[in-house]
Amino acid sequence: MNRGAVGGLVIACIIPVICYFIMKDIGEGAVNMPHRYFPDTVITAEKNGKIISDTQWHRVRNFTLTDQFGEPFVFDSIKGKIIVVNSFFTRCPNICPALTRNIRKLQKSYEEPKNKKYDDTSKVTFLSLSIDPERDSVNNLKKFADRFGVNSDNWSMLTGSKKEIYDLMLHEFRLPTEDGGTADSNFIHSEKIILLDKYHVVRGYYNGLDSIALSKLADDIGKLTLEKDKNTPSFFRQYIAIIPILIIIPIIVLLGMFFLNRSRKGVPGSR
Repeated sequence: MNRGAVGGLVIACIIPVICYFIMKDIGEGAVNMPHRYFPDTVITAEKNGKIISDTQWHRVRNFTLTDQFGEPFVFDSIKGKIIVVNSFFTRCPNICPALTRNIRKLQKSYEEPKNKKYDDTSKVTFLSLSIDPERDSVNNLKKFADRFGVNSDNWSMLTGSKKEIYDLMLHEFRLPTEDGGTADSNFIHSEKIILLDKYHVVRGYYNGLDSIALSKLADDIGKLTLEKDKNTPSFFRQYIAIIPILIIIPIIVLLGMFFLNRSRKGVPGSR
């Protein structure tokens, strides 16, 4: 086989590989990601004669509560992590214990094996907000956490001002209510788990007592840990316009070499 044929074969092998990695990189954005909730504003601007809209999604504001060790917990201190949130109270006889056990099982899936030091840089953080802060003292939160084997490395049981907690649940986490009764009755009987992305945007609500919903939650957490920042697009995305050219040129070269070799074979004395 002459050099031209070898070169053509190499090109023919390289093109599919390049195309695969380009499409793989671009296609990652096509995964069915958990959708965002609660747009705050929609910014509209004109660029190159086209109207471009950018939705600004509601982000849970910063807050400070007290954890099960009596230490202040600052929400903005966990930026860059996926956050799983639920409401509970320590005197709850049935829903809260079952919900806590299920979340504990989920938490275990993000822990290192017992023979290794737990990685505190875990991508997932768990928060449980007491909706009965007047009775749920720091001591009661610690007992509740110990009762269910909560790993405090990335799970905080939080208490504080009742007004602050209810404002967070209603206006920031926007926990859906079950009926038109008082906030107390809705929150006390809520089995909802809330999922936030690393920018503190709500990305899902799940029934914490339903195994199918919990599987969906685990799947969505995995997707969010891999989600790319829209402000840092794919390296290949900026070259999409010239991809067809990059593909066509080698094909033309390959065809040219093919016909050139054929023409040479037709000339007497050529090899």
